[in-house]
This record gives sequence, C-alpha cells and structure tokens, in this order.
Amino acid sequence: MFIVWGTREKLKKDISTGIDWCPVCKKFTGWYVGRHVKIKHVEYIPLKTDVLEYFMMCGICQHGPVIDQNSYFELKRMHEPFKKRKQQIQCFEKAAKMAESLEPNEVSVNTIMDALAAEYPIRSSQQLEGEYRRRIQALLLTHGIGGDPNALMQPAEPQPQPQQPAEMDTI
Repeated sequence: MFIVWGTREKLKKDISTGIDWCPVCKKFTGWYVGRHVKIKHVEYIPLKTDVLEYFMMCGICQHGPVIDQNSYFELKRMHEPFKKRKQQIQCFEKAAKMAESLEPNEVSVNTIMDALAAEYPIRSSQQLEGEYRRRIQALLLTHGIGGDPNALMQPAEPQPQPQQPAEMDTI
C-alpha cells in the first residue's frame, strides 16, 4: 500500500490590483497581489501551507517585484473596494477612450479622475487615488494627443538586491 505525501509550491493570485504598465511585456496588463506558497499534503489533502514570499505580478508574463508582508496586506486592503476584474477593465477602457482625445497634462488627469470617480471607487482611499492618478498619467503619455507610445517602453531597471554583511566563520 502506497501513501502519497509531499510538498508542492504554488503561486496564488489573491486580488487583482487593476490594469497597469508592465515593463517586461511592454503594454498595459492586469496585475495581481499574491503569495508564493508551499503546501504540504498527504494523499493530496493539504495539511499545512507556508508562505514563502509575497509579490505583485503581471497577469501575462508573471514577472513583478517581491514585496514584504506589510506591503502585501496594505495593497490587499487598498484594492479591496475595487476588486471586481470586470469593473477594473471597464474603468481602464473608459480612461483609455478619454485619454485619446486629451493632451498629457494635469488638467487632463483631473478630468479623467473626476469622470472615473463618478462611476468607480477609485477615490475610496488616498493611496488608491494616487495609484490611479499615476496610471492615468502613464495612459496619457502613451495614448494622449501628442503622446509618445514609446514613452513608457524603457527597459525595466534591475532592482538592487540588499547585500548581507559578510560573516567570518569561527574555527
């Protein structure tokens, strides 16, 4: 008789954070906040789940930054009122349509923000409002009148890795 037991690693997309620019895909794509977990199981019945890391991830290429636990819970809380993916897509499509007829400036950003806030909960917190203001600015830079489609196509800068201090082994 065999007993199947072991571990399995899985990426869990916990909540959609909306549509944003991906420097790897070089286009606007859906982004998620999630966890990289290790699941211990017996007979494929999960017994224990350990979180290995938290991340933000592009929905297409699955690249994105690793974040700390506090940032994970803050981002999850921030995007909770606006978590329906279909609603996020409709919001982005409306913003993109408006951006095509406006120039990339602060007045245009405010115009689009006011129009979107009438229908969508983008002003439910200051952090979420700031995030959508940044996204609309990026949208205007790429799709607005006189906007440069290559404006956001700069290669992603490598993230500096924190260096651990060297430790001497004791003999």
